[in-house]
Amino acid sequence: VGAAQNGLRPIVEYMTWNFAVLPLDQILNTASKMLAMSGGQVGCPIVFRGANGSAGQLGAQHSTAFESMYANIPGLKVISVSNPYDAKGLLKSAIRDDDPVVFMESEVMYGDKGEVPEGEYTIPLGMAHIKREGSDVTVVATSYMVKLALDVAHRFEEKGISIEIVDPRTL
Repeated sequence: VGAAQNGLRPIVEYMTWNFAVLPLDQILNTASKMLAMSGGQVGCPIVFRGANGSAGQLGAQHSTAFESMYANIPGLKVISVSNPYDAKGLLKSAIRDDDPVVFMESEVMYGDKGEVPEGEYTIPLGMAHIKREGSDVTVVATSYMVKLALDVAHRFEEKGISIEIVDPRTL
């Protein structure tokens, strides 16, 4: 946090968000509130990233989903990615953002493959993406649940039900 307050753009990586409970004071009481506490004079361009939610064979200590907790901390931007393309574009935007960003990745999706352009691109923070058009019902899902919702929507399409899938991406 001190490095961010002095002009750098650090990226703090947690093996899992469960381990971020220990430095939560710096995230909750310093990084997220620095701009307000300094009267707009000191920003905190920092990215906190790591695996979030359940994971294979890691037990209760490493399977907590923290996105709702962090999304309710004023001053933080929270990103929850659902595919490799979004992960690259949103991470680049998070690093360039002047505010603290919490970047959450589903550990069970680390092996997923998808199209990711080699060239430069960013995805603006705060913009949802309609992953699938639909006319009968709308499902809003994040992270790994987007993948499951798309699968369910495909199965319901065979029964004549059209499901729209929306991924907020930034919470």
